Amino acid sequence: MTNVWSRHAARGGVVLLLLCCLAPLAGAWCGDDDDKKPKQVRISVVVILASEEGNKIDKKLDGIAKEVQKVHPKLKNFDLVNLSCKSLPVGKSDKFDLVEDQTVEVTIQKAADKMDRVCVKVAPPMMGEIVYSTPCGKFLPILTPYKTKNGQTLLIAVRVQPCNGGK
Repeated sequence: MTNVWSRHAARGGVVLLLLCCLAPLAGAWCGDDDDKKPKQVRISVVVILASEEGNKIDKKLDGIAKEVQKVHPKLKNFDLVNLSCKSLPVGKSDKFDLVEDQTVEVTIQKAADKMDRVCVKVAPPMMGEIVYSTPCGKFLPILTPYKTKNGQTLLIAVRVQPCNGGK
């Protein structure tokens, strides 16, 4: 597995791109639209809170917790807070509620191309916009610099589907 630091790391945010765990990422470019593009793309956003206190890891988050701990070994507790889904037309954006009045804006910039990759723009709290190309059905986990009132670190994971293959 590989950890990749985004250009936003200087702002205190780290984007973790996990090859096998939750978010295999194909590349940092967005391919051409395909004639078979769907009219709607379903976006799923997972909200995770991590902290240095405790030692509880939600079983669904075991893989991401191990990868995050490689970069931030002091984070020991990982709680799954929420999973929300919305369907959006290509070119439109919507905001997803996270915690403590924080939101993430997600835009489907281009529908699935011939390689079944979608171009997505994500604007997490306290970070700039992240534009990436991802295979359908895979999560991109993002470790944000946002800390809750209780000192927990906010992580989000974003997935798009269905695409050409109907995954």
